[in-house]
Amino acid sequence: MYQQAERYSILARHLVDLQVVMQEIQLWNSEPPTSEQLASVQPFCVDTMSLEQWLRYVFMARCQILIDQQLPLPNRCDIAPMVEQAFYWKEPSDVKKLLESLERIDLHLSRSGALKW
Repeated sequence: MYQQAERYSILARHLVDLQVVMQEIQLWNSEPPTSEQLASVQPFCVDTMSLEQWLRYVFMARCQILIDQQLPLPNRCDIAPMVEQAFYWKEPSDVKKLLESLERIDLHLSRSGALKW
């Protein structure tokens, strides 16, 4: 099991990797969501924003807050299956890169966390 500081460091590296992949496959340039969009109570904010917006402005932003404030990490994360379904229309090699990045985050959080998210 990882030491607490190492958990945050690993998650930070995974987030950087995810950003790089999203930039490479043209998913990073999404418009920032409005406060109304961010107020969604639906999973993944499906009713108010695109999945790439949610990944960037909700998921990654919340992960960064956990890292910065050394807050407990979630003990389960299953983002990759949603992404696989949502991006079926993208180039398979692009989706593969994105899924690999998200699966690393899912695995890391699912085995190192302390709280349900």
